[in-house]
Amino acid sequence: MKTKRMLILFGAVVLIAISSYLFFGRVHGDKVSKTRIEPITSAEHESKIEDHSKQHIPTVFIHGWKGSERSFRTMFQRLSSNYDGPQRGMVVKVAPNGAITISGKLTNEKIPLIQVLFMDNHESMEKQASWLINVFRTLKKEEGIKRVNVVSHSMGGKAFTCYLEQIDHPDKYPKVEKYVAIAAPFDWINGPQNEADYTIDELKQRSSLYQNRKRLPKDLVVLAIAGEIHNPQEGDGVVPLQSAFFGRYFFNRAHYSEKIVYGPSAQHSQLHENPQVDRLIAGFLWHISPK
Repeated sequence: MKTKRMLILFGAVVLIAISSYLFFGRVHGDKVSKTRIEPITSAEHESKIEDHSKQHIPTVFIHGWKGSERSFRTMFQRLSSNYDGPQRGMVVKVAPNGAITISGKLTNEKIPLIQVLFMDNHESMEKQASWLINVFRTLKKEEGIKRVNVVSHSMGGKAFTCYLEQIDHPDKYPKVEKYVAIAAPFDWINGPQNEADYTIDELKQRSSLYQNRKRLPKDLVVLAIAGEIHNPQEGDGVVPLQSAFFGRYFFNRAHYSEKIVYGPSAQHSQLHENPQVDRLIAGFLWHISPK
């Protein structure tokens, strides 16, 4: 009889332990999932199961307004030194008339990086988008590049999104698999603005990117990165969080996520100098960690 009671008591303890594990494990999982706007889709999970011995698709880097070769130079150096694989293999220069000059050749880089440089680096979003049409068409037609990832900083993000909305025959351009937008002022209309002067609906009405959002690829996987030095309204000192995350209104939310980088190194021009941003890019695009 005593043995039977002991078995019943033991079984009850085990049952309580299992129930507690499942309950608290589920709560913890919910907390993690809330760091994203939408849960990770099964397609994104499957993309993480890959053979890292194979060459990754190229990643194209697009600088911001008044950017130059220096904009991503040190990021390339850090990625090459601190991670296994990333290496700049090609530079694409775009003349003011749209002419393309390519230096270098993608060969056996494990994770090939391509840098795009606008020689006239303070043109409008629409003009830079037209140049990107030439860039990506050349990459496919002359370099045989069929798939790419893209990383942009600041106004380069608006130009790249505008490019995606402008192309009429996607088969003539490389398919963009993943896109990282660093501090892109997606809701700016004619330059910096006071966010408090407009409602979200007013910004949507004024935004050509929002108005043409149906032209964006539905399967594009997007990570938006914003900086916050003191508060969301100031953001990185140039682009508020609302602006950097305005893409949530036109990219497909099923494949869209956001990350915030905090502190003095989250200043707008310092974001591409920030190792935390390196880690976000490397993890999102290539599923690799620092050596």
